[in-house]
This record gives sequence, C-alpha cells and structure tokens, in this order.
Amino acid sequence: MKRYPNYIFDLYGTLVDIRTDETSPALWKQMAGLYARFGADYTPAALNDAYLSLCAEETELLRAAGPSAYPEIELTRVFRRLLTEAPRRHDAALVPGEEELTRWVEAIASAFRSASMRRLRLYPGVLRTLRALRERGCGLYLLSNAQRVFTVPELELLGLADAFDAVYLSSDFGVAKPEPAFLEALLTEQGLDRHDCLMVGNDPETDLAVAAACGVDALLLDSYSLAREGETFILRLEELL
Repeated sequence: MKRYPNYIFDLYGTLVDIRTDETSPALWKQMAGLYARFGADYTPAALNDAYLSLCAEETELLRAAGPSAYPEIELTRVFRRLLTEAPRRHDAALVPGEEELTRWVEAIASAFRSASMRRLRLYPGVLRTLRALRERGCGLYLLSNAQRVFTVPELELLGLADAFDAVYLSSDFGVAKPEPAFLEALLTEQGLDRHDCLMVGNDPETDLAVAAACGVDALLLDSYSLAREGETFILRLEELL
C-alpha cells in the first residue's frame, strides 16, 4: 500500500471501542433527578420524550438554515433548553444564572454521557500505531461525527488529547460525514493536498463515502471484528508503517 504523508482518522468504532445506552430507564431517572435540583420538573419518561423532541426540532432548524443533507446539532443547546423551557417548574435555589449557564450545561452533558456510558476504551495497538506514524513524520488528523462536549474529555481520558495535529468534530461545523464540506474544511484549513491523505474509518456510508466525494483515498478498518478475532489495530495497519 502507498505510504501517505497525512492520515485522517475517524474516532468512534475506528480508534475507540465505545458503547452507550441512551434508552436506559435508569439514565432518565438520574437525569430527571438532576434537572429537578435546578427547578425543572420532569418524570423520567417525559424528560426522555422532551430530549428526543428537541433533538428533532434542532435538527430541522439546522436543515432549514443550510443546504446540507447531514446536519449535526450541538447537544448542549438541547440540554440548555430542557432547563429553560421546562413546562413544569418549581422555585429552586440552585437555578443557574445566565453567566453560569454554559458551565452548567457542560456539567449536565458530562453527567448524561457518564450515566449512559457502558464501555470506552482504545482498540489494541492504537497508541503504538499513532506513535509510529508520528515518528515517521506523518500528519495526523481526526474527523469525527461527534459532540465536542462529550469527545474532548474522552480524548483526554484515553490519552489522545495531543495525538493529532487538528481535531474536527461535526458538532462544531453543523454538518456530519458524509457531507463533503466537512472533510473539505479540514483539507483547506490544514493546507493538505488530498492526494497525500488517507482517510481511515470503520463506516462505508460515512467515512468511505466522504473520502470518495472529496477525492481522498480511504481504508476501511473493521476494528471491532479485528479485536474480536484477537487481531490488533497495529497488525491491520502494519502496511502503513
């Protein structure tokens, strides 16, 4: 396989083995309790319904505002609206003021992610692979359909905070893979020649599709199956090294 000067990686399912459960009744019971502490009264089921409804509404607003068929909302807006637009409220001493609201939303989002998380770990060999590519002088970039409020702390937890030259997350751009504009933004802003890049991902419909749309070579990496079969990330990518 051709050796490339630059590698653009997907994150979840490619470098990181993750499993979350956002349907768990225990999650929504915990979140309803948290919102109640700040004056917003929901039953667990009502909070779940409101969350899904606001996600759909935010998605439609974003779709109406732009031409992309693949809008990506900022979930922090949803968590904020669940507090400020709660249909039932009570007086609470802990209600955050406007200047505190951003930090409050980040804390609530972190609580939501922690409560819904079932597994978060690197696939075997990821750090070794990234380190070997870096030692060879390669540029390393991350292009992920992800929420910044979730992903930045997880990069830190997994030892990936300084692994990339630049990190591109869909929630920052309002669009997600396979929207070509998302990858094009990375190529343009980083001054990369698309013929010198390899996109590495686990999803044909997003990672490979966006690469094809932008004229970038791509490698499909089924990290989950490799790990299940006892292989490691480094073995699958050994031809890159």
